[in-house]
Amino acid sequence: MSTTPATSNVSALPIVVGIDGSQGALDAVAWAASEAALRNAPLRIVHAYCWPLLHIPATMWRMGPDRGLRAHADAIVADAVTTARTTAPGIEVTTMIETDFPLPLLVGQSSHASYVVVGTSGRGAVTGVLAGSLAVELVARSQAPVVVVRSTTSPEHVERTVVVGVDGSPLGSAAVEVGVEEAARRRGRVLAAHVVRHSLATRFGATDTSAGLRLLERALAGWRRKYPELPIEERVLSGHAAGELIDLSTHATLLVVGARGRGGFTGMLLGSVSQTLLYQAQCPVVIVTQGCLPLGGSAGTAQVVS
Repeated sequence: MSTTPATSNVSALPIVVGIDGSQGALDAVAWAASEAALRNAPLRIVHAYCWPLLHIPATMWRMGPDRGLRAHADAIVADAVTTARTTAPGIEVTTMIETDFPLPLLVGQSSHASYVVVGTSGRGAVTGVLAGSLAVELVARSQAPVVVVRSTTSPEHVERTVVVGVDGSPLGSAAVEVGVEEAARRRGRVLAAHVVRHSLATRFGATDTSAGLRLLERALAGWRRKYPELPIEERVLSGHAAGELIDLSTHATLLVVGARGRGGFTGMLLGSVSQTLLYQAQCPVVIVTQGCLPLGGSAGTAQVVS
């Protein structure tokens, strides 16, 4: 492990970012470094390498499997450290290189992290983490919120809008906590969205939004009192949850949702809805996991903010 001189808040949990040498991973490092600077928190860059994952230059094998893989891992981590230091000079950066598969390594690190950050366009093992059942497993097992950073061609989002999916569930409440704190940290604004499925909107009347507005008011009342100067907009939408959130993400700096919820957000991280959200959102996505909640399932003391 290598460490730069400590300049961050030693009491803050680190932001952990998993890398694999891809451009997507470097994008994740840049986001994680910026977040660490905002929080005055340390950044931990972790990389897992294992000989069955053969996505390495052939020249590395001439050095012998162990030595070649380690040299390749060192080079990957060095590039990531350069990206982090260029993005956020002065933050504390530590590195970890393990002979392991990425999923258990990231899950293990999540118990002492404020976020676990990964990219979507990767090579080798990290690509597998974000595909199909392994993505669900990472979210299911992580003890910290999982941040998925994907490369987009969208310009810088100057509005600093944090979109939060609200559904009244414990994880939805935890997502509100994360979203509000992130918006306050960025001196931005919150757009809290509740999505009613088309079938329910048709049954009860698409224009009847009173129940959704009451849900949003209950979820946000305490946060309005805590941050009276923070702009918070409430919006009730009708449609497919992932599609509506993706549309909102076009003008957002961050999208925050719970891993499982009620109503329009039920099953959000399962099957096609999960893939749509992770790969089409136009901003980083924060997924608040079940591991963030205490055993009782209440969001009141969730380990989701620094």
